[in-house]
Amino acid sequence: MKKSLLLALGILCSLAVGLTGALGGSQAIPGVTAKTITIGGTFPLTGAASSYAPIPRGMAAYFSYVNSRKGADKKRGVGGRQIIWKYYDDAYNPAQTVQQTRRLVEEDKVFALVGGLGTEPQQPIRDYTNGKKVPQLYVSTGATLFGVEQKKYPWTIGWQPDYQAEAAIYGRQIAQNDPNAKIAIIFQNDDYGKDYIAGFEAGLGSKKSQIVATRGFNVTDPSVASQLTDLRRSGANTLMIFATPAKTIQTYATLPRLGWKPENIYLNSVSATDTFMGTAVRLGGAATVNGSISVQYLKDPAAPEWDNDAGMKLYRTIMAKYLPDSDQKNGLFLYGMAKGYTFVQALYAAGKNPTRASLMAAVRKMNDKSNPFALPGVVTKTTGSDPFPISQVRLIRYTDGTWRGIGPLVNGRGK
Repeated sequence: MKKSLLLALGILCSLAVGLTGALGGSQAIPGVTAKTITIGGTFPLTGAASSYAPIPRGMAAYFSYVNSRKGADKKRGVGGRQIIWKYYDDAYNPAQTVQQTRRLVEEDKVFALVGGLGTEPQQPIRDYTNGKKVPQLYVSTGATLFGVEQKKYPWTIGWQPDYQAEAAIYGRQIAQNDPNAKIAIIFQNDDYGKDYIAGFEAGLGSKKSQIVATRGFNVTDPSVASQLTDLRRSGANTLMIFATPAKTIQTYATLPRLGWKPENIYLNSVSATDTFMGTAVRLGGAATVNGSISVQYLKDPAAPEWDNDAGMKLYRTIMAKYLPDSDQKNGLFLYGMAKGYTFVQALYAAGKNPTRASLMAAVRKMNDKSNPFALPGVVTKTTGSDPFPISQVRLIRYTDGTWRGIGPLVNGRGK
């Protein structure tokens, strides 16, 4: 009886070892099995920043597309693994971000966190994710700290052009081309807005004295009328809007009520989508919004110039299949797909049996020129000394319902 029991235990152990080998040891990696890989993120699906909700839905659509098609390896998904994408609502509340992140890591056992949105929400989870060595990838914020603090937080990385680099381009544009500009700044009174101001002042350089007034607001403020009234009194003829979409739209809507039409208006890229600008036109009038300047690094699904582009055709095909009732012109869906594409490329580079460490190694050493949703020439590149994946943008101007390019690609972190 004892010999039989020992023999049975031996067979079970052999089977277990053999099964682990067959899975490439993947059972020991959270979120990874022989057939699936589970990732997650937190986003404001409700609340003041819920206009960003299309981003995780765009990511979901792209992952569904990847799961259904056969890649270069002739396998569906990535290496034969289906991507399981879980995302939860944090309402742009850092406390909820912490709670939902723990849920993803400790209950859902995700392999990595991808695309989590917001400067303020994503900051407080870095100690947690890095302490547990969970990749916190491609956060949906251009806050410069997600790049410059890579030594302290090696498991965290941004994706889009950082805010300081973007704002520096605006500063250089004005310093070089508009010596008579009197500049007023309305900004979100937190690290997000201050990041933009720091970059803008750096871009202006010795012309920083052209800034005649600045006024901040809190995201919970019911109005920005008092701030704009003060800025108008300053005599400024150029207005910088460093705000998230809701307050950007509110700014445009308030300007005509105050009888103020600045000669030039610049707004940050996170608010420069067709959907947000269309709302701004409805509330503030075309005369107020037309001529506004921003930057872009992705193709615009609302711009006719991309109608025959292969990447845009792919975007519309994915939207038609997986999000048929959604607004294809909303660039945030495309943003989500572009970010999903970068993650999939990193996952391939992490190897046939990816680990969290191999994924981070791939993320920190990228040189991808093939993102179909990015502007031609935009490269997703990282090195040990350059932790900013995307740094190239072009200036754009809003005219009669469409953003149009007004210059070549420039590197925000270059000269």
